[in-house]
Amino acid sequence: MGIRLEQPTAPDGRAHWLQAPRLRTLADEGERHASWLELFFDLVFVVAVTELSHYLVIDHSAGGFIRFVALFFPVFVAWQGYMAYASRFDTDDLAFRLAYFLAMLAIAAMAVLLDDVAHGGHTAAFALAYVVLRSIMLALYARAWRTVPEARALIRFYGGGYSVGVLLWLVSLAFDTPWRYVVWVVAQVIELSLPPLSTRLHRRIPVSASHLPERWALFTLIVLGESVVAVGIATSGTSWGFSSGAAAVLGFASVAAVWWLYFDRQASVVLRGSTMSIVVYSYAHIPLLAGLAAMSAGMRLLIARASADHLGSGASVALLGGVLIYLLGLAGTRTVVLHGPHRLGISSKLGAGVVLLALIAAESVLPPVSLAAILALVLAALVYLDRVVLGRTEVPVP
Repeated sequence: MGIRLEQPTAPDGRAHWLQAPRLRTLADEGERHASWLELFFDLVFVVAVTELSHYLVIDHSAGGFIRFVALFFPVFVAWQGYMAYASRFDTDDLAFRLAYFLAMLAIAAMAVLLDDVAHGGHTAAFALAYVVLRSIMLALYARAWRTVPEARALIRFYGGGYSVGVLLWLVSLAFDTPWRYVVWVVAQVIELSLPPLSTRLHRRIPVSASHLPERWALFTLIVLGESVVAVGIATSGTSWGFSSGAAAVLGFASVAAVWWLYFDRQASVVLRGSTMSIVVYSYAHIPLLAGLAAMSAGMRLLIARASADHLGSGASVALLGGVLIYLLGLAGTRTVVLHGPHRLGISSKLGAGVVLLALIAAESVLPPVSLAAILALVLAALVYLDRVVLGRTEVPVP
């Protein structure tokens, strides 16, 4: 992955402050990579993912999982919207940078409020932070409308959809909880429906075939990094013993295998199929990323309870269920970027999912370290199959 800063320049070669947006995906600019600003923008989401994971550590009841998933969606939708805009209209000028800096502040506000919102507090402040975030997005699209007439149909569609979403989030302030949450869900459904409903527009105004999967990979790496942090934090806060040490080693081995399964062939992923394949690839990351965030919480609980008789149902669902959801999401992404006998790859991940479900059911009779060992073995077997067996025959979609 090559990362470069694209400094706007005037015809005489001098840097200037403002540059009119253009539709970059129709210009012959060669292979695009993430800019330094995009990487900086991604970092603020570390706070949001950390807060969500920490909340699941505290409350891994059935209600806790529901609130975790519900609050994951605004974070996902927020990042996706800005990623898609930058893929098409990134200018890296003063206006673009200031807009992204302001958006980072809004995302940071949402992140620090996540725990309070999960417990029913500060919901109005959270809604206003999301409104500010989306309003900045609308301002960026309004700027592109003036200078990119060939993209106005797409801008009109997304601008209209985001405007309805902003209106609903404002309307939600008139309701008390739990009805306020219902309005939020309606707004999120509308925003999530925009990409699959606009595939015809995407054919005329595409995203970058290489830039988009790279951006998803970078965001996935950020979320996966939370699991590495979780192993370190949980280990530092635990009295050293054989059980906790073994759980930490096995937990890290599982994280490494999860990384391997996603990134081993990621450099060759280019989305050149139909526009619907881009939608499928993107939306398959919803369970993939949520599963990784849940796995992070499960890792902390695993190490903290390593010497107990059993891990507990909620903690087992976070750890094993998180990996299971991740594998299902990964299988979804692979169906649109590989061809050949990818059915075997999907079947292997589904088979691993059955094993993980059996482990969740049997967690009351298995020590935590045993669960961690079996999980690491299952993931290692998938890595072997994916690398040695499927790697010989599956090739990227042309």
